[in-house]
Amino acid sequence: MNTDLQELVRISRLFGSDPSFVIAGGGNTSYKNEEMIWIKASGISLATIDEKGFVSLSREKLKDISQKKYSADPLLRESEVKADLHDAIVSPKELRPSVETSLHDLISYRYVVHTHPTKVNAVMCSNLAETSCREMFDDKALFVPYADPGYILFKVVAEAIRKFTESHGYEPQLIFLENHGVFVGANSTEEIESIYAELMATIEAKLRQQLPGTARSDLKSVIIDRLAGLHPGYTGFSAIGFRSELTDRFLASEESFSKANKSFTPDDIVYCKAHYLYVPAGKNDAELFAVTSEKIGAYSARYGYLPKVIAVQHQGVFGIEESLKSASNVLDVYENILKISFYTENFGGPKFMNDEQIAFIDNWEVENYRRKIGKS
Repeated sequence: MNTDLQELVRISRLFGSDPSFVIAGGGNTSYKNEEMIWIKASGISLATIDEKGFVSLSREKLKDISQKKYSADPLLRESEVKADLHDAIVSPKELRPSVETSLHDLISYRYVVHTHPTKVNAVMCSNLAETSCREMFDDKALFVPYADPGYILFKVVAEAIRKFTESHGYEPQLIFLENHGVFVGANSTEEIESIYAELMATIEAKLRQQLPGTARSDLKSVIIDRLAGLHPGYTGFSAIGFRSELTDRFLASEESFSKANKSFTPDDIVYCKAHYLYVPAGKNDAELFAVTSEKIGAYSARYGYLPKVIAVQHQGVFGIEESLKSASNVLDVYENILKISFYTENFGGPKFMNDEQIAFIDNWEVENYRRKIGKS
């Protein structure tokens, strides 16, 4: 492995092992030279990645994607783009490159590190995202309104970079994406670290309140003990739960929970789905079980799937998935949603993804693949 790829592995693990920047299989990184780009494979964890976790692609073939006309149907379009991405792979053919490969290739800097920092998304998932971004970073950064990930985001960012470069005389190194995260580009990993340090310090200076305590107390509950009895679809699934000062703040009432009952970003949907179930406290276990079961049935009828997050008033949050590892990922991602929601109050309050944006992610084969890889 050459020195440049060693640096890519190092910077990937540095940010990937910090949950304030990356959770589960989120984020992606890349390095490029004139002919090739090396990018994280879809679903691979940055925290433990090595050189085998990257896919190398021909930059010449990637250019064809930017010039080609694709179907107007969103799902067919993304299927066509996926096939062309696969055609551009040099090695290994059995891994999928990140869906954001073309976006990484578009950015001219040699190294690109894309993450979803909690405090960055406090701004990006707020009602004043664009205003706050411009106030804090002015001409140092490019702000891009929400666009569906994949080809559409690539085209939107390409046009935004073109306009920024035309008006400023230089290409942005800092690109903020609404309800998504941030891209940082530089020609060295040291400069990547420096840019991240500066942007985090700038945002932290705007945070007026300290986050409620996040120390977790594990939960014992009838919800865990009798999971399959809540709904037949949970047969063979696992559930875990916890309580903290942070969960208490949001679970006090249905009104307080309304600020954390929906997804902020595509990654939230990948790991937690888009909607989260709130259950009022029961007088006893029997009442809690009955009410929870009833609400799960209504939730399933409305959304077409079972909730992965169940929040119980005065008790805590439960993550439900096919394994304990996956259930733990659900809770980690949902706790991050609570943190983001709390911090958004510094920037005009929370702004969730809308139903159309959610539907695209829910039905996108690429993200369903990433869910599958993340469970293995």
